[in-house]
Amino acid sequence: MPRLIESCTRRLHCGYRNEDTGSKGDAVWGHIAPDRSTLDEQLSGLIAELTEGGWEIKSVTPLTASYYYAASQYSVSLDRTNWGGYGVGYGAPYTEGLVVMAQRWVEITEAQQAERDRERAQRQAVETAAALEAKREQRQGELARLTAEPVAKAGLLRDKWRFRSQDYPTEALAQGAKDAALKALRERPL
Repeated sequence: MPRLIESCTRRLHCGYRNEDTGSKGDAVWGHIAPDRSTLDEQLSGLIAELTEGGWEIKSVTPLTASYYYAASQYSVSLDRTNWGGYGVGYGAPYTEGLVVMAQRWVEITEAQQAERDRERAQRQAVETAAALEAKREQRQGELARLTAEPVAKAGLLRDKWRFRSQDYPTEALAQGAKDAALKALRERPL
């Protein structure tokens, strides 16, 4: 029987606790800590659920966050102004959650594999047809631009004819160059 790998991702959000440790005037400082009890509960529940379904945990990625503070200038009196500050609280991020990626092997029947192969072949055929149609439309646009490009007289003192920034001594040669470019574009394989 054929085997496939299925994968799933789950995101756990544990929240945080703001533990203020001091203050002075308008300023308050402290630290942010993840809510470990919530995180432990969610993680143990997810592990039980994944184990029951036959999943293997392949990676656990922490999601970090950080808080900042900002204060601006404000007037205390006519002659006195307080300036503010901006910072990230000692630059210490905290874990706000986790992303857990798990995989498992799934055995499928030959009929299911044949159905998957048929769907894949059908998808590839549709993509190939769409790519071919896009190339055809692109070629039609190139042909329209080339057809609209003029063979123009370019000389003041002597007769010159210009096509695609190339000068030709006669109009017939310039038109021949345009016809050759059109023919080459039409015959170029998609």
